[in-house]
Amino acid sequence: MSDVQPRGLRRDAAQNAERIIAAATRSGLAEGKAVPMARIAAEAGVGVGTLYRRYPNREALLEAMAVRAYGLILAEAEDALVSGESGLDAISRFLHQTFRHRDELVLPLHGAPMTERSESAALRQRMRGVMHAIVERGHVDGTVRDDVNAGTVVRFGAMLAQPMSNVPHWEEAAAEQRAVFLRGIATHAD
Repeated sequence: MSDVQPRGLRRDAAQNAERIIAAATRSGLAEGKAVPMARIAAEAGVGVGTLYRRYPNREALLEAMAVRAYGLILAEAEDALVSGESGLDAISRFLHQTFRHRDELVLPLHGAPMTERSESAALRQRMRGVMHAIVERGHVDGTVRDDVNAGTVVRFGAMLAQPMSNVPHWEEAAAEQRAVFLRGIATHAD
């Protein structure tokens, strides 16, 4: 057995991978998941061969996008869990933070493929656990209604992340919707 640890990506390869994911995210928000791979490569400033060396097919690229997005929202959920003064406050923090990242979350909040036995599936499972802990905290401390569950919060966050094209000033409208949602899931009206 070897003690040699696998090396990470070279700096330029890691930068290329990040540019490809960012370009795929921007393109996915603008055009959907079927955007041509050549367009993603061009927007990232890399050749198509570079894109395919790192992500041999669209599924591999979508998986990498989902892993990045789940990593972001998992970090926000974990932060909300430890920073929130109550369950309801933790939910509010989570919704505010994920909304701030909405343009980076084309997947999963905009329809990630639900792959199993993958890195994104493991992150999705961890995310479920943290969100369950946040909501359970609200049940225990009496700030969140008993009929609210983690899925309720995640689905609402996903809806906020998708701006309605016919609603001007989406940021303000989303803040209003978030406030209504939080009052609706609270055990008592403020």
